[in-house]
Formats: sequence, structure tokens, C-alpha cells
Amino acid sequence: QPEVVKVLAEGERLSFGHLANPVFATEISSIDPLPHQTIAVYDHMLKQARLRFLLADDAGAGKTIMSGLYLREMLSRRLLRRILIVTPAGLVSNWRRELLTLFNMPFRVLSGLDVRQDNPFVGENSDLIIVSVDTLASLRVFSRLAEAQVLPYDLVIFDEAHKLAADRGSDMRVRKTDRYCLAEA
Repeated sequence: QPEVVKVLAEGERLSFGHLANPVFATEISSIDPLPHQTIAVYDHMLKQARLRFLLADDAGAGKTIMSGLYLREMLSRRLLRRILIVTPAGLVSNWRRELLTLFNMPFRVLSGLDVRQDNPFVGENSDLIIVSVDTLASLRVFSRLAEAQVLPYDLVIFDEAHKLAADRGSDMRVRKTDRYCLAEA
């Protein structure tokens, strides 16, 4: 019993770590962020209202690292609980591996098979999810996400968001791709 109380007390203490150290997530993660990553997260993203962000940078600049820093900081501050990451299929394992090894965040990867029996967006193990955009776009998976008992996600990340396209035709009507409509929904 004393061990349980000790663990709970330590968890509570750590939730206030950002008050003593403004870059707290860098201390509890296995990374040494580059200056531009620290500036993006701590000088820009964390200081803004949590509505929408577009994190765009050159390939290889560390957008996954910046996202992980932001997620770790927001989870530590208890400002986020439910996170959904939607990424191209080829990047799913990369996101899972980096979030686990660098930030100690155990995300669950969903496949189309996960929705056959139960709704993976409900209950235990539904708070930290990574799913490929094509898996989520399937009618079976998306309909599970749209069910009434699914609690909204506090944050949804779309990796490779430039592939969620919309354009204006010669008739000036906006044409949205299926992926764009998925992100919009």
C-alpha cells in the first residue's frame, strides 16, 4: 500500500514540473532537441490557444520530434488526454516507435481488423491511438469513430497534411478529396 501512495504522490508532483522547468518535457524524454524544435514548441505552440496548428517544415527537420515534445508537455500538464494521430501507412510504425522510445508514450496502432469485434475508440486503450489515413477512411473504421459513445479526441494530428487536398474548379466550386473530407469530419 505505501508504494501505491508513493507512486500517486510522485505522479501528482510531476504534473507540476512545468512550473519549475519551462521545458519540462525535454527533461523527461530521451531527446536533446535542436534549437529550432525547442523554439517551435515552447515559444510558439504552447503559448497559443489550442485551436489549430499547422506545423510545416522541411523534410527531416524533426516535425515528429516537435509533435512529441508538444504532446509530452501537454500530457504532463494534464491539458490533453485523448490523442489521435492519422498518418500515411508507411509512417505508422515510425510514429509509434519514436513516441514510445523517445517520449515514453505508448500509442496503440489500429488496423482494420481491430473494429470487427469492439469499438477501439471507446474504453480502455482508446486514448492514445495511431491509425493510417487509409484505414481510418474505410467505412467500417470511420463509422466506429463516429459512434455516439466515442468521446471526442482532445488533439488530432494529421501527418503529411498536404495530401489532404481541396481545390477550386473553373466553376469556382470547391472540390474536396475524400481525405480532405475525412480530416474535416
